[in-house]
Amino acid sequence: MTKGNRLKVLFVTTELAPFSKVGGLGDVAGSLPKALSQAGVDVRVVTPAWPGVLEKVAESGLKTTTLKTQVYAAYDWRIHSATVIKAEVKGVPTYFLKSDDYAGDMYPSQLNYWTASPFAVFCMQALELKNAVDWEPDIYHCHDWTSAFLPCSLAWHRYYRQVGGRSIMTLHNVAYQGIFEPSPFLEASGLEPWSFSSSTMEFYGQVNLLKGGIVAATAVTTVSPTYAGEIQTYESTRELSGILYQQRSKLRGILNGLDTKYWDAEKDKLIPKNFSVKDLKGKSACRRELLERAGFDTGTDAPIIVGVSRLVEQKGFDLVLNGINEIKAMGAKLIILGSGQDWIENGLNQAAEANPDSIKFFRGYDEPLSHVLYSGGDIFLMPSVFEPCGLSQMISMRYGTVPVAREVGGLRDTVFDVDRPEGGNGFTFQTCDTEGMLWALRRAVERYRNKDAWQEIMLEGMREDFTWDKSALLYKELYEDLMQ
Repeated sequence: MTKGNRLKVLFVTTELAPFSKVGGLGDVAGSLPKALSQAGVDVRVVTPAWPGVLEKVAESGLKTTTLKTQVYAAYDWRIHSATVIKAEVKGVPTYFLKSDDYAGDMYPSQLNYWTASPFAVFCMQALELKNAVDWEPDIYHCHDWTSAFLPCSLAWHRYYRQVGGRSIMTLHNVAYQGIFEPSPFLEASGLEPWSFSSSTMEFYGQVNLLKGGIVAATAVTTVSPTYAGEIQTYESTRELSGILYQQRSKLRGILNGLDTKYWDAEKDKLIPKNFSVKDLKGKSACRRELLERAGFDTGTDAPIIVGVSRLVEQKGFDLVLNGINEIKAMGAKLIILGSGQDWIENGLNQAAEANPDSIKFFRGYDEPLSHVLYSGGDIFLMPSVFEPCGLSQMISMRYGTVPVAREVGGLRDTVFDVDRPEGGNGFTFQTCDTEGMLWALRRAVERYRNKDAWQEIMLEGMREDFTWDKSALLYKELYEDLMQ
């Protein structure tokens, strides 16, 4: 295709790494557009300028341009305007919307008509962006419930349903759905009254933006093939599973990729010493640095089990807390970095205080320190209850840290047990319980004692292709299908 005939796709996202990020959505929005552009798609990104975002853009050295034309949205009987600030992020035209609507926290602690309004306003301003940039997308690619109002608008808004357009709804984590009371949202938003029904966005008497986006979108994708099947079951998504099953004909699972230029043990400037598949010597220096940071004996030969995670129920840390004594009995060191729910943080902190010679908990999130854990660890633990895709297991393998993971969601699509007849790149378990996790950990710790066998597992993971190249082509294929 010539440049003038390329498919035009607008990414509509409330997170964009490295400028605004809470979870995997930010990582995907920050890396997939570049891969799509390299695959021949005319892709652009629009995102809110949350507090601190423009400062981070300036610190990155990117040149910005403030467009002459603002974008507007009619919501709650008044006009909401936003200034459009353009930058080229990894070669992709990116538009940051600056407005008082985006002056608060990115995600509110409680969701209601008022706290949901910035997301509705953002989606309508994204639809109006074409008037400011003289570029109209063929497809709006939306992400999670925070941009689900856009496909809802194209289907049911008094004005935008007449404008029309194609949209894709990508589900990064179905656990978060954007649920709140309908009044006075429906009247304020401009949606037609019939948009609130059991077949559209009504959900047990409340508004469910994600449900509405799934129903209204032209296509729906998830971030791994296994997760696409899991979310259609009641065990995974409870009451929403029926809607997902009904919409299965337009549902595809496309595995997330990784920014492999950023997560690269051979060039990473945040680790003590670089290393590669061809030369693993630097891994030992990273290991020593990690042990020193944790306050452990730097000469120990004990396997180091690490975890870098949000500390929430989804991540399976109740299994870890229940198995602390057994993990210690294996002769391993356990080092965790993360923040989240108080009961998990407190449990890990108490375990570390009771076992200062074998357990270390770094509370909070520290990006440079996370690189030291990924590169210095021996075993990376991911006992997730559910995991739409997961990036940590991919990152750990890039750094020669062997994953121990539960066979669920994207973990099942990326981590393969070494004891399969065909071999693998990690250790897996199926049951969501402490015994299952400990069974996999014991096998990993035992294998670690055999240095030659362990090195082969490390190298198998480091050779995995976690680039966006394959997935970008699958997204491009989907875009082309929607234009038929």
